[in-house]
Amino acid sequence: MVHPPNPVTSVTYVCNPNCRVAALPRAMDTMSEFLDYSIRWSLPDACGFDLQDGALRLAQRVTIHEAVEAEKAERIIAEEAQARAKAKSKPRAVVPHNMNAALTLRKRDDPFFRQRKFTLAMAKAAARGDLRVIKWLVQQFPGCYVTFAVEEAAKNGHLDVLKWLHRPSLDGSVRDPGGGEKEVQLDVFWGSRELFYAGQNGHLNVVEWLQEHTNPTPTHMFFVTLEEAAKNGDLAMVKWLCEVRGEQSSYASVLAASEGHLDVLKWLRGNIFNPTPSVSMDDAAASGHLAVLQWMQTNSGYATTAAMNKAAAMDLASANGHLEIVQCQEFGRDPLQLYAFDKFYTLRWLKQKAKTGGNTQGRR
Repeated sequence: MVHPPNPVTSVTYVCNPNCRVAALPRAMDTMSEFLDYSIRWSLPDACGFDLQDGALRLAQRVTIHEAVEAEKAERIIAEEAQARAKAKSKPRAVVPHNMNAALTLRKRDDPFFRQRKFTLAMAKAAARGDLRVIKWLVQQFPGCYVTFAVEEAAKNGHLDVLKWLHRPSLDGSVRDPGGGEKEVQLDVFWGSRELFYAGQNGHLNVVEWLQEHTNPTPTHMFFVTLEEAAKNGDLAMVKWLCEVRGEQSSYASVLAASEGHLDVLKWLRGNIFNPTPSVSMDDAAASGHLAVLQWMQTNSGYATTAAMNKAAAMDLASANGHLEIVQCQEFGRDPLQLYAFDKFYTLRWLKQKAKTGGNTQGRR
């Protein structure tokens, strides 16, 4: 028989000083049932509860509630079976079937539903890096397969979780029917997505560990990882992906330029062969990264003719109101077209520049 969970802390705290109430356990249980909201939680949500030492207690409480409900469902189904046996002697008798009780037992006994609940709960706990909950779940769900948990742990940089999951067996043992002891084995799926997520979120230590211990297979997703690292200015990650994984992406330099990461752009220019991007100049100008723009102009041959099209760069820079970039370059475009962009200071400077140019031509 499964015993209901202990009364919630608030009920115990209030009732214990009152001897008359404390002497009535059923009264405390009733108040606790009224205040206990954990009965509405699912196990995955409980494992994702972000409170120090709170997630494990909540998950354990949810599990007890589920066991109590399953026990009630068993009693209901047994009573229905007895009623049907008696109804055979009464042809007109109708025995109702409790669908909720049947569904509760089906969820408990169905291996696919059990695996799904374990997968979601493990993923929530791994995303928070809660090893206590992860170890407890493994003990509660023997024989289940770990999948999404490694991806969530890698995505959030929880290397300790990944190391624990990578162990060949777990701490502790369980008794087998023969009276001996056997280790609890844990089946974990290691693919390539966990390295991709770790790289995408800048966890270089996790990426290095995964590369060494799980040997992820090559996949097109690492191109995205390199581009994301370049966009975020993560030079260490860019170097590792290129030197260790051998990744290349022509668009990585474009993203580095558009976000103003000059150190990443220089390293890619000097160490990795990339097809010359045709929009780096425009992206750098449009984002207002003057240092990147000047470096790209100085290092001739890096950008194509299209990328060095100053007129296109001027359009984008003026549209975003980057006056210093427009001042830096003598483009000779029609300044009145900038009215559509409503950039006052840029427009005023261009008008002054056009007026000065007109006076100079008149003197000539």
